Amino acid sequence: MHKASGPVEATEDDGSAGPPDPAGDGMFQVDLRGMVDLLSHHLYSGPRVYLRELLQNAVDAVTVRGTSDDRPALRLVPCDVAVDGRLHAMDSGVGLDAHDVRTFLATIGRSSKRDELGLARSDLLGQFGIGLLSCFMVTDDIEVVTRRADGPWVHWVGRANGSYDLTVLADGLPAEDERAAWLADGPGTCVTLTPRRGTAELLDTRAVLELARHHGTYLPHPVVVRTASGEVETSGKTPPWRLTDPEQRRTACRELAEAELGGTPFHVLPIRVPEAGLDGVAVISGQRTTAGRAGRHRVHLKGMLLSDSVPDLVPEWAFFVRCALDAHGLRPTANREALFEDDLLEHTRAAIGDQVRTWLVRMATTQPQRMQRFLDLHHVAVKTMALEDDELLRIVLPLLPFRTNQGTSTLPDLLATTDVVRVTAARDDFRQVASVMAAQGVAVVDGGASIDLELVRRLADVDPGAQVEVITAADVEGHVRLAAEDRHREVAHALADVRVVLDGVGVDVDLRVFAPPSVPALLVDDGAARERREVRAVAAEVDDVWGALLGAFDDGGSERPRLLLNDANPTVRRVLALSDVHVRRVAAESLYGRALLSGSHRLRPVDTALLERSFNALLDRAVGTAGEPETTTTPRSTP
Repeated sequence: MHKASGPVEATEDDGSAGPPDPAGDGMFQVDLRGMVDLLSHHLYSGPRVYLRELLQNAVDAVTVRGTSDDRPALRLVPCDVAVDGRLHAMDSGVGLDAHDVRTFLATIGRSSKRDELGLARSDLLGQFGIGLLSCFMVTDDIEVVTRRADGPWVHWVGRANGSYDLTVLADGLPAEDERAAWLADGPGTCVTLTPRRGTAELLDTRAVLELARHHGTYLPHPVVVRTASGEVETSGKTPPWRLTDPEQRRTACRELAEAELGGTPFHVLPIRVPEAGLDGVAVISGQRTTAGRAGRHRVHLKGMLLSDSVPDLVPEWAFFVRCALDAHGLRPTANREALFEDDLLEHTRAAIGDQVRTWLVRMATTQPQRMQRFLDLHHVAVKTMALEDDELLRIVLPLLPFRTNQGTSTLPDLLATTDVVRVTAARDDFRQVASVMAAQGVAVVDGGASIDLELVRRLADVDPGAQVEVITAADVEGHVRLAAEDRHREVAHALADVRVVLDGVGVDVDLRVFAPPSVPALLVDDGAARERREVRAVAAEVDDVWGALLGAFDDGGSERPRLLLNDANPTVRRVLALSDVHVRRVAAESLYGRALLSGSHRLRPVDTALLERSFNALLDRAVGTAGEPETTTTPRSTP
């Protein structure tokens, strides 16, 4: 029996490092029991990955060996089939000798892919020493019997507490042990796992078959699982995108998209990135997707499934794309469940995006009707792309839908009815002007989404004759008219009373006439007024120096929003004709509250208090007069 040595290697006692060196050589002391627990239970997403790591180790060992014999690359014997009730993973790879075992199994963090064996190769999948630790999620001890070339057999048992035993087997294993026959036929490694209580179902035939197929279907090396009815090969399947027959390839790729990537695809696009040794398919979703939702992609590395939920493989705008691919050059993270972020991955992401963009341009040019169907699903993503690609902008801008106050429309449709395309720069402005401008027959595009505003502004790049005007809430006054002077004189007293009421909440009042008459009042609070309020509020809180500096940028304009009462509205006319001052004031507050809510304005505390006060006042009056004879308030006579 051999013991490991060194501050980061296990001992037979308790799995922890020895006492600090009194010489004080500055080396870290490591708790091996804690490290094993960290790596085996917290590095990986769950216990099911243990079989993926066994597959990876076996494939790498076979790759390193470079030759083969009559044995499969890996034979898996589930615990419910094995005579001894344990799971056996027997590979026909290069194997290890006693020195290798000490170096790569008994020292956490070392890898059999390092240059000590001259095996620093790009065609290997992982790191044997670390990956094997994942087995501790399903067992308390890992037994390894291995043989390199014609050398002696080495027996190693590692325990979850960090200790291990290492023995050179001069006489091999007993003849009745099936591992003896396996290693007698050539080099290789046999990993044996005894199920921990509660984990046997992860090591039985059903789970082993499922996991071997899930992770290793596309592996080029033969992997077999022993079952009660015979051996089943779980590898060697050709990826759908590599089938030579075009019709079979299309059918298989669509089946893959439907079965594993979710839903009927709009299109299945072949992708290839030679620098990463990558090929596969980009599945264009046939369902409407949400912007900003990270796509999850199915990624294989050299035939081994890395994960079916790898994020960030395509540009952010391509949220409607899910990929299924195999790559040889991309690097996995330490737990081999994601891709390492490096220059090659960034190049791959950009290359996939370029291929998706090229497909879109081609479809927009040659299949406009199909492109329109695509835009019905994914116009948000295409808008993002168009801002970054002048050629795509020229092709798709005339096809893109935009929200307007007259319904959804394209820019060419708007230009057919007006010489100027009007667009708001903020959603608050759109809410304020939408109904009034629509009643005047003026179309306004909602530019509240910054991408829509920028696209409309770039209309002149596509159509040099087009004019674009950015409008704000203040511009609505150009489309409403003042009430007549005699009407102002008629209601001057009532209007002054309303102004007094709303002056308490910092709002000016004007009497106007505009369509539609169903809108009693419009609250105009443009961006300039909001900016003045914010600047002046800050100036009031800071010291004199900063206050003076902010004051230098103040243009002196009004910061107050304005309530435009619509004299064409019957309710407004009745309110202004009321003789009951109290009721008129409550009604004025209610008109202001309705304008606040209909314009989706942000409510200040004073506005909330006003809404509650006016509602309670109206309710109290209604309840107080319930059951009483109906009375009619007589309007003041008209001069």
